[in-house]
Amino acid sequence: MPMRLNDVNGDASEATFGFKATSSSTRPVHLAQVIFSNILGSTHQSEDLFKFVERPGKTPSGELDEKYHNLFESSRDLTDEQLDNLRHRMRKVVDNDNALYASTPYRSAMTSMSDWFVAYRTIGVSPSNFIYAVIERSNSDIREKLSDQLQDHHDAISLLFRPLAKHGETENVIVSPWQEPVLGDAFDDGTMAEEFVSGFDTLSLHLKDANGDYDLNYARDLRRVIKFSGFLFYVYMANRHNEIREDGSKEEPVPLVFNYTGNTENPVADASLESFRVVGSQIQLATRLGVKHVLDRDGYKSYDEDDIFREIENQNFLELNRKKQDKEDQDYEKFEQVFRASRDPDQDTTFHRLVDAVSNVIHDFSNRFDTYTPQSTAQTYGWRAGLLKPRGNRANKRRFRPDPEMLEPILLSVIEPGQSISLQELSEKLRSRYGIIVGGTEGDRRHLTEWDIRLGASASQSDPLNNQNRDGFKDAVSDLGYAEEYADGVTIVSVPEAKI
Repeated sequence: MPMRLNDVNGDASEATFGFKATSSSTRPVHLAQVIFSNILGSTHQSEDLFKFVERPGKTPSGELDEKYHNLFESSRDLTDEQLDNLRHRMRKVVDNDNALYASTPYRSAMTSMSDWFVAYRTIGVSPSNFIYAVIERSNSDIREKLSDQLQDHHDAISLLFRPLAKHGETENVIVSPWQEPVLGDAFDDGTMAEEFVSGFDTLSLHLKDANGDYDLNYARDLRRVIKFSGFLFYVYMANRHNEIREDGSKEEPVPLVFNYTGNTENPVADASLESFRVVGSQIQLATRLGVKHVLDRDGYKSYDEDDIFREIENQNFLELNRKKQDKEDQDYEKFEQVFRASRDPDQDTTFHRLVDAVSNVIHDFSNRFDTYTPQSTAQTYGWRAGLLKPRGNRANKRRFRPDPEMLEPILLSVIEPGQSISLQELSEKLRSRYGIIVGGTEGDRRHLTEWDIRLGASASQSDPLNNQNRDGFKDAVSDLGYAEEYADGVTIVSVPEAKI
């Protein structure tokens, strides 16, 4: 049976990470839509959502069926003019995030692309199922607080999620439980997923409680959950190989050097760039283990070299969708070249060479073979979520420099309300739990060395990580309102008590 590389790619991703991390359109808000709809257990029909956000100029609110006037709490009892304005605003929010398809009404409402439709989320396995599983394992009241957040609509972002609330015309959907990856247990003690369960426990303590005696406006809280979910998705993928590797894992998580030096031409910036590259290579190595599992499952372990060359020669080995024979000939020629070059002195067996060849063509020749890899997915997600700079599909030399909106929930996932700790203690918590390195801890150099990342001295400073970068991080935390420097040079990070 011919091998379809895109299917191998998707199955390998699911075996490794527990979901198909192969969509080219993963955006934080798409993920958040499915997370929240999973939590609430229902969603509006796609056709109704499309009709509601259709341009009011095309279908004025006065001509809409009455059910659309009552579709959301925020749309009830409005005049036609007020409803037109509401629909304009919702469409602007949705359009700006590219959450609409333009092709057909049945594939045009609040979606998460491909198999991520909120109305059809039982189909396929998506990253949202994993994040939902993390939230489910939390001992906090985060699910209840998220449900309360979605009842508030004083702002654009909560308006975006109003269709996921339990009011109006809804379709009850059974949530597909997230399945553990084939390769290992994602929630073993000491795994990154477990760290994020604890992170959600702590973050939940900072979210507003609907029982409070103040006006509710959840824009900031929703953003915190969205951003933290995006961060955990990226870091989970980055550390998956270290958790399932066959040759023994490293003690420390993959380092993420946050660059707060203010420029890109210094040792800290170089280390941040190198740590970004390490993430990419780790995700590729993890996916390779998934490829190995899939090829073994499909019976390719029994192939000898002659079998493979014969199938390649007869063009029976790959399932290709080429319209021209010369293109298909070129594809087979490229695959044969990669297979012939795939020789590992330590594992020089036909099966291992085949695993290497398939993994290499999926990753290194993704454009030719139409494969969007988990490595590309994580990179796209990282810059869209605000973790990586610069942004954009064509950007290069990306480094870790989170937006303030991304940094804040990361901090709040390790600091409880009312707690005060030193900046050094905060830096150590971030390093040991998530692999974040900002400078200021004794373990920074050892951590980087374990992952073969070198950080030398700059022309003007002997240790730019613990001087310039640490100061930049301190300023970032101060700008968020959580840090204060005292006369003795000690910086204390504190978070106010949460309102009850």
